[in-house]
Amino acid sequence: MMAGLYIHVPFCDGKCRYCAFYSVRNAPGSADRYIAAVNREMTLMREVFSARKLDTVYIGGGTPTILDEKNLAALLSLVACNFSVSKNREWTVEANPGTLSREKLAAMRDAGVTRISIGAQSFDSSVLSQLGRRHSVDQTRYSFDLARSLGFKNIGIDLIACIPGVSLQLWRDTIEQALDLQPEHISVYALSVEEGTELDRMNKRGCVRILSEKEQLGTLHLAEKLLGDAGYGRYEISNYSRQGFECAHNVSAWRGGEYMGFGPAAASHVGAMRWSNAPDLDDYAGRLERGEHPQREKESLSPETQAMEMLVFGLRMAEGVSVRRICSKFGVDKAEEHRWESVFDRLVTNGLAVRKDGRWMLTAGGRDLADAVAVEFMK
Repeated sequence: MMAGLYIHVPFCDGKCRYCAFYSVRNAPGSADRYIAAVNREMTLMREVFSARKLDTVYIGGGTPTILDEKNLAALLSLVACNFSVSKNREWTVEANPGTLSREKLAAMRDAGVTRISIGAQSFDSSVLSQLGRRHSVDQTRYSFDLARSLGFKNIGIDLIACIPGVSLQLWRDTIEQALDLQPEHISVYALSVEEGTELDRMNKRGCVRILSEKEQLGTLHLAEKLLGDAGYGRYEISNYSRQGFECAHNVSAWRGGEYMGFGPAAASHVGAMRWSNAPDLDDYAGRLERGEHPQREKESLSPETQAMEMLVFGLRMAEGVSVRRICSKFGVDKAEEHRWESVFDRLVTNGLAVRKDGRWMLTAGGRDLADAVAVEFMK
């Protein structure tokens, strides 16, 4: 069964300073060409995966809601036209404040969208300007309230933590303002300096001071406390939700589930195959207009690699992992299973992991060092 479908919408109204994702400006006619290309790609893939039913749909970007109402509705209609969709599915659309309207939200609701993820990032005007965001705090609140009024009962808010110059008090204020909206889901992403971004160039010029590891952990610990006290469980290192509102699409991917991606720069993982489309809208559309598949980077994953990835991503979640179950699923030999178990034994000794009901999971200290923990299993 096909677990999920992802559509990458590359359009935006300009790069934020920290953004390393592929995106382009929404020039006249670009959206029509893009939607036609996605439809062609879906037609090609439908012939291969026609028997698979979608459990989750996720439309991200870029900024999907920068599309006008007509084009947004056309993009949404491609899902039902090309694939069988489970009745109990979760369907998410990412949205930036300032790009939502009553008409767009109604089109999403009527198409079957069940979840809106709003990229608030901050609730302070000066911080939004520092990040290069183009919306206001008032637009965030308006977008959230508008989505709620149109009947959406599953709304997420994205926040960026560890921003240079942001005090713990200002960070507390941002979290409390997000909580005032009473979303079902809150993501807290630590700001990272990605190669080639404006933030990277500013950092190299000495224009910004990136927070120390101690400062970053203090920021993330404050978020965990405030969100936990408000009833949001930290089900994954960067994600919190009320019970039952975990992002099913992402959870499936972290558990090793299959997903198909459409659009330039979209990634797919089906069986032992993984591929990603080239991040180039003109090349993507041109190849499909000629009846060709998009240019792709393909990789065939060995059973050991699949097992390793399931273990590492699974450890990011509060539910942890079962080494025995993972090794059995992919036929990993006993020697490797014993090696991983011995790594966990060392992590337990260092207070970074615990075992409960046959599953390994990270402690609070282990979550703080999750990247370093992952490296231990890759040696």
